[in-house]
Amino acid sequence: MSIYTNPPRSAYVTSFTKRFTMPTDSGGIPAVAVSTRSASLIVSAYTILILLIFMVGWKLILAVIMAYWPTLRDKNRHIALVELWNSGESMNAAVLMFEFCKRMILLRPAQDAEDNAEKGVQNTSPGNSPRPNGDTLDPDNPPKPDNQDTISSSEGQLGEGGQITRGRTEPAPNIRRSNLWWGILFFFIAASMSLGNIAAGILIAGELLMGSVAPPAKDSIFYPDFKQYSVKDDNGAGPAKLISLRAPAAFRAIGAIESSEVTVRRKVTLEPMQVPEGQKEQWKGRNYSYNVTGVDMGLQSDPKLVLRVQGSCHTEYSWLVNTTGEGDTYRLWDRTETIFVKRQPVQDGPPTADFVLGDIPDNSSNISYAMIIKTAGRYSFTSGQDPWYATEKNQVNVSIGYQIRSGRPALSCWESKKWHLGSHEAEADQLGSLPGLKLYKLWADDVFVYEFLMPRVVTLGSAAGFSALKSAALTSAPSYILDANGSGMEGDLERLVLASWVSSSNVLRETTAYKGDGLVNLLRRGKGVVEDQAAEFVLQSGDVGTLSVRILISVPLILVILFLIELCFSWVLTQKPPPQDDNILESDTPHAVSLLAPHLYHVLDKKRESPASRSHTAATIPATYSQPTGGLSRRTSRINPDQKPGEQVDTKVTAG
Repeated sequence: MSIYTNPPRSAYVTSFTKRFTMPTDSGGIPAVAVSTRSASLIVSAYTILILLIFMVGWKLILAVIMAYWPTLRDKNRHIALVELWNSGESMNAAVLMFEFCKRMILLRPAQDAEDNAEKGVQNTSPGNSPRPNGDTLDPDNPPKPDNQDTISSSEGQLGEGGQITRGRTEPAPNIRRSNLWWGILFFFIAASMSLGNIAAGILIAGELLMGSVAPPAKDSIFYPDFKQYSVKDDNGAGPAKLISLRAPAAFRAIGAIESSEVTVRRKVTLEPMQVPEGQKEQWKGRNYSYNVTGVDMGLQSDPKLVLRVQGSCHTEYSWLVNTTGEGDTYRLWDRTETIFVKRQPVQDGPPTADFVLGDIPDNSSNISYAMIIKTAGRYSFTSGQDPWYATEKNQVNVSIGYQIRSGRPALSCWESKKWHLGSHEAEADQLGSLPGLKLYKLWADDVFVYEFLMPRVVTLGSAAGFSALKSAALTSAPSYILDANGSGMEGDLERLVLASWVSSSNVLRETTAYKGDGLVNLLRRGKGVVEDQAAEFVLQSGDVGTLSVRILISVPLILVILFLIELCFSWVLTQKPPPQDDNILESDTPHAVSLLAPHLYHVLDKKRESPASRSHTAATIPATYSQPTGGLSRRTSRINPDQKPGEQVDTKVTAG
């Protein structure tokens, strides 16, 4: 529910140790309530944890790629690995892999073949093959390389069917096509991680902060012992106390619709009735209906409980049996007793209405009621034609031009209520008979029966008094002269029905706001204390933030699990390298060193291409692609294991 008045701080509990169930349309969600300031700090902290989750996840993905993606002695694959390793984060990696795919698409076959020739790759049949230095290669006794620290200077052969074996490689077109598909895969992985990071930061933060509800402090809950105060032999003192106790709640309900009428209007259906044949032109009527759910009432135990209310009101001219200059006389439902409404031009308050209940049937919650307006004779600045506010010219010599006519019709109404839980239903006074109901027994058997048996319009209108009608807002002290043109029966009825929905939704919430000084608390009767089960509902407050326990636990848990997996994976790779002998983490020292020294490729690229040919993206990354040019057939970059920090790297480029 979104219509509420902030309760006092003592009325609810905020603590990480006080777990409760936040009611939602799909069921209850475990939650805790904290202050809004604490909630903001926690959401910010969890946003950082989500960033760390994706950082660790991306690091784990990189480790898998580095360990298990075979380079096939291909220069472009090696450079792709260097770029991934030095990308820093997934967004940069996605951009670099996009550039890698462009490179693979635009790479000419002849250019790729020249690149392989630079590495000394010969696509010949097995047997003796020429080496770059003019020697022959004996397959049975292959000589060791001149320098184990040489990058991209190994030989390869192609076996039968183009299969890759140690020291062998695929034909250049197959490598290029394979590189393209791998680049596309890495691009989508990196882009998914980057976009997932952004989306998770937004969505999970929203799921973490679910609303602004908190469980009530049970000692703040009060409900009067209505049976004790409903006796009729105390000269009406008991009922008067109950009405006085409920009056502030009625004012809050009416005030809520004044500030949020559009929001409440979505919850209530009001439709005009078709005029029956033979009725006067001034005849008007309205059908109304609304549902009050367990979520609206804040029930932790039964969020899917629904109270379905239907009703109708229309003008009934036949109840007006006599009208004179003194007043109007009404006889309701053909009863013997009559009701007299005095005509009073001058009033000391806004217009009001009398609410009269009809006979209460047995085993049914369909109850009739009537409303009799008290506006006859009141002065008005404007003229009107509404059944309740129709005017005539003022016959008295005063400055006010209009008066409300006598003989205003009463409203004949009915209202029915039924409880629904799943596929079961029960009458308003039989809530406790619903199968599967978990509601606190005292609420179900006593309080809800008392609250919902009578039409809510009647109980609310009686408690609201002068504030019940919408026309009351158009008058002011001391004269309380009406605006007949701006007033209407339909507006008054709509105000009462909307306020009835708000009042019904707040039945339990108002128990923490009642001022029960000197009255007996029904919840303490026979026990002395309020039971914990009585506090299984929630209050709304703008000073509270409701956090999901599931998110509070799962986000740090996922981070710890990923971190442990990453640590274990790194330890396994350190202790036992992967079985492939041509991946980036093989024992070949130059490959591993080059990851931490990508400037080696950058130095070579600067020697081999002009700065103008280097794209902006590639120029920002040390490891860029090499463009083969004429006159260069082989290059090697040698790293001296004994090289001291700061010394020049030995880079040798030889001409073919």
